[in-house]
Amino acid sequence: MHSPGSPESFRGDFESLAAVVKDSWGENQHQSILCDAPLLRSAFAYPGASLDLAPTIYVDGSPAAFVAGFPRTVRLEGREKRLACITFWTTSPRFKKRGYGSQLWMEILRRAKESGYDGAVNFCVDGSATNEMVMNCGKRVNATVNRVFTIKYLGRLLQPAPIAKTTSCQGVAALFLAAASQISDSVPLARVWSREEAEWQCLRRAGAVFAAHKEGLRGGVVTGYVAEVIDKTAPKVLLVEDLLWGELDCQERLELLQDLLSQGATAGAQIAVAPLMGYAETATLRRAGFRQSRRLMHVYLTTWNGTPAPESLSSLYLDVF
Repeated sequence: MHSPGSPESFRGDFESLAAVVKDSWGENQHQSILCDAPLLRSAFAYPGASLDLAPTIYVDGSPAAFVAGFPRTVRLEGREKRLACITFWTTSPRFKKRGYGSQLWMEILRRAKESGYDGAVNFCVDGSATNEMVMNCGKRVNATVNRVFTIKYLGRLLQPAPIAKTTSCQGVAALFLAAASQISDSVPLARVWSREEAEWQCLRRAGAVFAAHKEGLRGGVVTGYVAEVIDKTAPKVLLVEDLLWGELDCQERLELLQDLLSQGATAGAQIAVAPLMGYAETATLRRAGFRQSRRLMHVYLTTWNGTPAPESLSSLYLDVF
């Protein structure tokens, strides 16, 4: 039995959680993605995801506060590490200012540490109160927390598109893995993928879209997903994720990106946004009509047990989740 207000593992009640997230994030001054039940359920279908790494505070049988962590294997300054990517941090408007958010943040760090993770990574929108909370909570559990990077964004409008050309799914995971393996060792923090993770990223996640191109021994893949934005008009956005150009030339890269944008527009997206993280060439985005956005996202790296932690990163390759 759990006492009222104490964290327990998420029960899998996705519809109830989705309603809480929508109500809470709808109060933000920055537009947020609509984390509906299918998107949340899809996130927990990620390889290695666990309800136990999703501490939740229930009040009268419904989620009052929630946070979740998902496994990410990365190469951090030349060494392979296992990080918990923490996301979906939310508190119901009914229960804000009760300390539930801080309580859950410290709880998920504790659970991640006990589960064998080397650290955690998370993202906070510039100007949000969560930035200070992440730093303070880390200190309270004797963890090292550094704001290691700030992500800028490019964006562009999408025109309604006819049905996009069908992209074959056959072999895309292998092509994705091959292209991802070419991320330069000079990128100090970079994802390391399993085949199952690559398949989820390209094919199985909610709203997944991808474009792939192979020319002889050369190939590249770009991915993203389409989601609704919390807004009265309920627009959809294509979030560009992996820019794995491989050894494609400039024109092939542009055609690959345009294919992805077409896939997104066909799925109903009216806007496309892409984070700038320094791991990939982004001139192609500008050639495709992307322009600078005002949105900024701060990246926090939390480590424990004396694990060395960089104070800043020059670039990174990681999904912004």
